[in-house]
Amino acid sequence: MKALSLLAAGVFASLAYLGSAQAGELDWPPADTSVSTVSRADVQADLQAARALGQLASGEQEYPVTAYADSGDASRAAVRDDLQAARHAGLTRSGELDYPPVAG
Repeated sequence: MKALSLLAAGVFASLAYLGSAQAGELDWPPADTSVSTVSRADVQADLQAARALGQLASGEQEYPVTAYADSGDASRAAVRDDLQAARHAGLTRSGELDYPPVAG
């Protein structure tokens, strides 16, 4: 009989805590109470400007975006001459055993 009363007391105690177990952290995540200082049009204009300049990251890694020049100052012939000189110097080989490229 004593075991039955202990079992009943345990069941009632667990039922008493059953409702409170689900009530924890009702305020998580905290409500956002910040106020925007810019308008939607300003944000969209900034987005379009960043797209035009190529400053938006694309991909899953989100590495910092590097700004590249649209085109260089060298002519096509100058670039070909530089490539030919690099080939003669042995600097254009690539592979696991050829890194870093060394002249000779």
